[in-house]
Amino acid sequence: MGLISVTTVTITTRPAGPADALLIHQVYTRTPEYFSVISIPTPTLAEVERELEAAAGDPFRRTELVLAEDGDCRAHGILDPVSGRHAIGYLDYKLDYPEAGDATVNLLLILRSLQSRGYGRRCIQDLEARLRGRSKRVLASIYGQNPRAQRFWCSLGYCFAIDAQPILDWYAKALL
Repeated sequence: MGLISVTTVTITTRPAGPADALLIHQVYTRTPEYFSVISIPTPTLAEVERELEAAAGDPFRRTELVLAEDGDCRAHGILDPVSGRHAIGYLDYKLDYPEAGDATVNLLLILRSLQSRGYGRRCIQDLEARLRGRSKRVLASIYGQNPRAQRFWCSLGYCFAIDAQPILDWYAKALL
């Protein structure tokens, strides 16, 4: 489990599996703008269940709930019955992809009502800290035309790395 504290807010993550499909689906339905940007409908609960089952069967893939417990998170987050904290987002990444020693973030989604408050930044900083010594670089995949995501990753020191057009760009950062 990842943990990072900044002033009064503590961000944690916990592994997410098929039993968390409803909670993750709620994160998706509370953030429909993301799916509009990448030009797909918000996944159904059944699609989320299938995706989590596929992830559980992949030894390199990690899916995590992003949890926090400050006042904003209690007001806007979704109570996680497992941890007793509030889910504010979802993180999906893969180890040793596309090459050994790489880690690729497929999705970091923070609830729309909590975006631009530093939660995503703290989550990625925590992930980088957990991966240091295990991965040599982290890549972030950006789907569709998403300048906001590009600005986010660039602000964390990621640089354009791979053009997989027409719908995907990858940004990368070396872990030292």
